[in-house]
Amino acid sequence: MNVHKQITKVGLAAVECGRLLVVRKRGAPSFILPGGKPELGEDLLDTLLRELSEELGCGVIQPAYEGSFADRAADLPNTDVVVLLYSGTLAGKPEPRAEIEEFAWVDLAAPGDMQLAPSITNHILPYLRQRAPHLGFSETGAVRPNCVDRA
Repeated sequence: MNVHKQITKVGLAAVECGRLLVVRKRGAPSFILPGGKPELGEDLLDTLLRELSEELGCGVIQPAYEGSFADRAADLPNTDVVVLLYSGTLAGKPEPRAEIEEFAWVDLAAPGDMQLAPSITNHILPYLRQRAPHLGFSETGAVRPNCVDRA
């Protein structure tokens, strides 16, 4: 008998130069948002800050809650995920730590063939494209001229 599970994760949409930061856990095929599950008694923002520090050695400037997005969980059979999404600017230079094997910056307009979590592909990228002018990305898909590439 297959038991269907649901997990809740706090994730960060860090968009710079028209690209979204994604991470891949060691041994997993899919890229997901940086962030993680709240610990007992921890509020959402504390979860986000703890996870960013543990996973990438970074903080976040001006975090803002964007909403919740539900889909199939990446790389977990019979599991759905609800992503409680924050936007914000990364504070510091990201470096893979703990269970994170690598990170990448995905183009909002053309993410390519990278294997992304279903919630990113189906919900979060379309949402971010709609919000793009507020996130350093023009409505035409061009990166703003004053954008400094950190990759």
